Amino acid sequence: MPAIQRIVLLLTCVVGVSTAKLATGQSYAVETIKVPADIRLEVGGMAFWPDGTLVLCTRRGEVWKYKDGQFRQFAFGLHEPLGLYAGKVGEIWVMQRGELTRVTDEDGDGEADNFEAINQQWGYTGNYHQYAFGLVRDSEGSFYGTLGLGFYQGGDRFKGTWLGTQDDIKYRGWVLKFTPDGKRVPFAAGLRAPNGIALSPKGEIFTTDNQGSYIACGWLMHVRQGDFIGHPSGLIDDPRYPESWKMTREQLLKIRKRPAVFLPHGTMGNSTSQPLWDTTDGLFGPFAGQTFVGDVQNGKLTRICLEKINGEYQGAAIPFIYDKLGGGVNRLVFDKKGTLWVGLTGRGWAAGEGLKKLTYNGNIPHAIHSMSLTKTGFRLNFTKPINADQARDPAIYSLRHFELEWHAAYGAPPSKSTVVKPIAIDVSSDNRSVTLHLPKLETEKIYELHIGNLPSTDGEKLQQSMAFYTLNSRL
Repeated sequence: MPAIQRIVLLLTCVVGVSTAKLATGQSYAVETIKVPADIRLEVGGMAFWPDGTLVLCTRRGEVWKYKDGQFRQFAFGLHEPLGLYAGKVGEIWVMQRGELTRVTDEDGDGEADNFEAINQQWGYTGNYHQYAFGLVRDSEGSFYGTLGLGFYQGGDRFKGTWLGTQDDIKYRGWVLKFTPDGKRVPFAAGLRAPNGIALSPKGEIFTTDNQGSYIACGWLMHVRQGDFIGHPSGLIDDPRYPESWKMTREQLLKIRKRPAVFLPHGTMGNSTSQPLWDTTDGLFGPFAGQTFVGDVQNGKLTRICLEKINGEYQGAAIPFIYDKLGGGVNRLVFDKKGTLWVGLTGRGWAAGEGLKKLTYNGNIPHAIHSMSLTKTGFRLNFTKPINADQARDPAIYSLRHFELEWHAAYGAPPSKSTVVKPIAIDVSSDNRSVTLHLPKLETEKIYELHIGNLPSTDGEKLQQSMAFYTLNSRL
C-alpha cells in the first residue's frame, strides 16, 4: 500500500526532568516522572525503541519521546490513539479511532514525516465511547486491536443492547486482526469497552473489558478466533448468526465464552486496562510469568496467576499495588532492566495523568504468590515460608463463593453468596504452601479468599492477603 505523505511542522520540546521517589512497602519504589506543564501526558500507548527511548502516544493525538530525562515531540495531529507498537528507531504503529497507522521518521531528524494508512476498514461515529484500543503484533507480523461499543443514555434502536453496531458502523465490540499486507480480519466478537489487549509469552491473545451491559465487572479473557466473548452487540456483524438480535438468552449462553478471571467491581478495580506479562525473569520480583492488569479509575495494579484446566484458562486475581500510583493506570511496559513503566490517563474516569515507574529493590514481599486449583480445593503458594502452626488454624481463612449474573443491565453485583469452610488444611514441608480441602467445588463461581494473621517465619506481616479465583472448570 503506498504511503500517505502528510506535510507537518513538528515542534521539539527539550526539558529537564526531575523525579520524586515514594516507597511502597519494603519491596518496590514508585518514581514519578516530572512532566512539563505544557505537555498533557494522557497516555494512550507506549513502548520502547531498541535504543532505550520510551515512545508514548496521548489521547490528545501527540506522540512523545522520553530519554535521558528529556521529552521531545515526535508527532501530533492524530485522532485519540489508544495503542502503540514500536519498531526500529524512528518507526511506530498507532491505533487511532479510525485507522491503523504506521508513523516514521524518514529523514532522520527525530520527527515524524511519513504517515501510512495501514487499514481503515471499520466503522465509527462521533459517539465518545467508540474507542479503538491496541496494539500487539504476533510472530507472523499481524497486528491486533479492539473496538469499543458506543454508549447511549437510554439505549439506541435496539433498546440498549445493540450499542452502536448499526449496519454501516461495522465491527464495534470486536477484536480485529490486521495481516502484514494490511488486510483486516474480524477475529472475535463480544466486547464492550476493551481497554487492553496483550500477547502472552506463548503468543496467545488476551483482552480485558469493562463493566456495563452483559459485562458484570472487569475481566481478563483468552481469545481464540471465532470466540463469542459475551456482549451480543458485536454478533450483528458475525455472518454465522444472520439474525443474532432474535437469539434467546439460552442460545447466547450456549456460545458465550466465560472470562478466564473476573475482577470484582470496586474491590479489584472499576475500569480495567492493559494486561502485561512479567517476562523479566525475576528482575521485577518473585512474580515472573504472572500477569499485571491496570485500572484507570482507581489507579490500581492487580496480579493474575493463570492455569489451564481442561484446555481453557482460569485463575486468581490478587492485589499488587493499590494505593501508591495516584492516577489512572492505563498502559504498562517493562524496560530491559526489569523496571515497570506506568502510563497514566485521567480524563473521564480518574484524576491523574502522567508517567511513573516501579522498581523492585530486591526485598521479597510476604504475599500470596499464587492460588491454584486442586481436586479437593485450592493450594495457596506464598513468597516466603509461613508460620505453620498459624497456617493450620481454620479460623484465619475467610472463604465464600458467589455468582455474577450475565444480563443486559449495567454490571452485576455478587449473588448467591455462600460461605465455605475448609474441612482439612495441609502445610507443605517447606512451609511455603497451604492446601485448603473443601466440602465440594462448584463451577461457574468466583471464590473469594481472605487470610487473617499469617506472618512469615521471619515475622513479616502478610501484605497481600486477598484473592479471587474464577472457577470455570474442575480438575
